[in-house]
Amino acid sequence: MKRYSTLTLITLSATTLLVGAVISWLIATQTSRNSKTDLEQVLALIAEHYVDSVDVDELQQSILPLIVSNLDPHSAYIPRKESDWENQRLNGSFCGIGITFNTIIDTPVIIDILPGGPSEHAGLKPGDRILKANRKPLTGKGISADSVRQILLGERASVVKLELLRDNKSFSTQIVRGDVPVPSVDVAFMPYKETGLIRIVQWGRTTPYEFRAAYARLKEKGMRSLIIDLRDNSGGYLEPAIQLANEFLKKGQLIVYTQGKAYPREDYHATGNGLMQDIPLVVLVNEFSASSSEVFAGAMQDHDRATIIGRRTFGKGLIQRPFYLRDSAQLRLTIARYYSPSGRCIQKQYTMGDMQSYQRDLINRYESGEMFATDSLLLKGAQQFKTDAGHIVYGGFGIMPTIFIPVDSTGVNSYYLRLIESGTMDEYAFLYVDQNRKNLSAYDDITKLGAFLSYQGGLIYDYARFAASKGIQMRSRMLYEARNLLRRALYGKIANYALGIEAAYQFFNETDQALLEGVRSFHKEETPSLKALSYYTSDKSNTSQETNEESEDPSQEEYEEEL
Repeated sequence: MKRYSTLTLITLSATTLLVGAVISWLIATQTSRNSKTDLEQVLALIAEHYVDSVDVDELQQSILPLIVSNLDPHSAYIPRKESDWENQRLNGSFCGIGITFNTIIDTPVIIDILPGGPSEHAGLKPGDRILKANRKPLTGKGISADSVRQILLGERASVVKLELLRDNKSFSTQIVRGDVPVPSVDVAFMPYKETGLIRIVQWGRTTPYEFRAAYARLKEKGMRSLIIDLRDNSGGYLEPAIQLANEFLKKGQLIVYTQGKAYPREDYHATGNGLMQDIPLVVLVNEFSASSSEVFAGAMQDHDRATIIGRRTFGKGLIQRPFYLRDSAQLRLTIARYYSPSGRCIQKQYTMGDMQSYQRDLINRYESGEMFATDSLLLKGAQQFKTDAGHIVYGGFGIMPTIFIPVDSTGVNSYYLRLIESGTMDEYAFLYVDQNRKNLSAYDDITKLGAFLSYQGGLIYDYARFAASKGIQMRSRMLYEARNLLRRALYGKIANYALGIEAAYQFFNETDQALLEGVRSFHKEETPSLKALSYYTSDKSNTSQETNEESEDPSQEEYEEEL
């Protein structure tokens, strides 16, 4: 037998180990390559072989939304920038200086000072122009609300130095950024006698607390019946809707249950500790009421706790959970469905990956005439369920109201639609308030403001002339036909800039049939009217004149942000 030296044996052993390591590495590399998805391989090949330099990370970011778009219509990929703002909005606060502003003119103008915010403490006022922030000019054509917002937002306790203009005099101030509330309850007042109204615009973490505070204020004023306005409320968090439903239901009553492939059924019951269990209740909904709004309305309807008034709701019965990715972007993934107490899922039909048809649903409702009359064909073959009292309700396409209110198209014509879509009314209302701010300060409620506007004479015609200067040719006959709609809209927008959103709401909804029907349901022996402003229909607007200016549709935009 041939003998080997110790050195030879060591060398052979080392060589064997090295060869083994190389083979293992090659196998691992090949396995790794084989284990890569097609997407990973494509991105790697692009990075290595593409003719020009490509930011593969950016390319990947653009691919992710396309992947998610092949799921249901409500799963979504949300980039970091949008994710941060959405979280702040739903959490009920963000870090900024506490103002509402717009960029209708070539300079950001403060519209409102949010109570308790940093700008209120700094003495800023509506009408102030923001010229610079941290020495960066904010004036000139092309200034966008988004660019201004990015400058004014910042870390808590950080300082922003502003240069402003007030009454043609410039001044500077420093503001320490802080938490600024984002209200989800923006309207609470008494529209008729002992009936109160509270509007919820979104379901955020602070919604139950805001609602209880508004409810307490109205109770102090003598409220004995309540209308909750959920129209145009597209949802938010589920938990606040459950908490608020708990306030109105008896102990043990089911509010909602959720269920998904990876999430077993979970029931949510009322605790019996609610403070609003006995107050007569109406809930207003429309085609834009969705998600958590439908959870609340469905619970009230299934337990016969409230009269639902309006039009069929959106039909969103899917629950999304946010999954945060490494770059703080967010995958909002549908994980379950929710079901009302009667067992119905109100999610309307959809086809995976077909967002276009899903988005056309509301247009189809208009075109089919559903918005103007109850659609009996919709109910044929629909799943039927029963409320506690035995009333038939339906699943599979949103919440059907107890009392249907059609879209009011009285006075609507092509000229009116062009005016509304052009954005000129927002601009005119802002400029009117801005130029008359001192005079308007004397009219501190809607009655005084309404009387002042009514006695101006020619306000609607003056607006029509303004719109004509922006390219919307005046049509005197159509202007006359739409005068009441235009007056209500214009007064509402002026009220919004002069007094705030609650005053605007009252102007906008003074002839609102859904609100009026809600009031009537509590006052059946009376003939209530919301027309507290008797002068409202006697505006002295001159609509007999006409211009012959040629027109084109302007692309006017109003930007309004809360900071």
